[in-house]
Amino acid sequence: MSYLRKVFRHGKDGNIIEVCKYKNGRYGRQIKNNKPIKATPPEQLRWQSKNNVRKCWRLLDDNFCPGDLWIMLSYPYKVRPLTETVRQNMSLFLRKARKMYKKAGKVFKYIFSAGRGKRGAVHFHMVLPKFNITDIRDLWTEIINDGDWVKTEFEPLDKKHDYYKLANYIIKNSEETFASDDPVYHKRYCASKNLIKQNVRAKVIKAKDWKKQPAERPDYYIDKERSYIGYNVYGYPVQYTVYVKLPRFDTGDRGG
Repeated sequence: MSYLRKVFRHGKDGNIIEVCKYKNGRYGRQIKNNKPIKATPPEQLRWQSKNNVRKCWRLLDDNFCPGDLWIMLSYPYKVRPLTETVRQNMSLFLRKARKMYKKAGKVFKYIFSAGRGKRGAVHFHMVLPKFNITDIRDLWTEIINDGDWVKTEFEPLDKKHDYYKLANYIIKNSEETFASDDPVYHKRYCASKNLIKQNVRAKVIKAKDWKKQPAERPDYYIDKERSYIGYNVYGYPVQYTVYVKLPRFDTGDRGG
């Protein structure tokens, strides 16, 4: 009897460890599974959304660092652009931004999502490497408003190097338009092809079951808010645990 385990390490010096233990139809068949949830659209979307948050989180932690930029790009007040127009605008922005970074001797990479409100207003949430924010703002306004003012926001990534909340924010931004009849993009987030991407294979663990309570790890604590014990939408058991490295404190004698 067996189960599968995947381990992801990311963030600065591996300050985050995700351990996912699960079963499927191939392994652990003799274990009685919970009644499958028959994949109603809302349940499917919620499950997919959680998985996309975790994928985006790993990409952010592995490819961006403190000081890089979280950006919000919008359109002029009351402008309701067509979906095709939005895609064209973003394609042009990415193409010109890549040239701008290259000219400055910097690597260009990105993660972003497009959000559309109930009244049709569109905005982007994006993460880019550190750069002159005036140049980025000017490039966007030039593309969508002939250089005139539009609302943009910039914020540096924090020093904790744990960008789960940002990943959640990026995915949430796209949820409404993604599930609509006219999504801006047919995925919850877009990412450049040059990002480091973990390709972790599941390891088969030959054991009757895993421990009910996740094992402790030296120098880490278990983040209970992000951890999960239960079943997936197909009715198979899952134990998902997030370990966060404990902060180091200087214990040296400072003298008096």
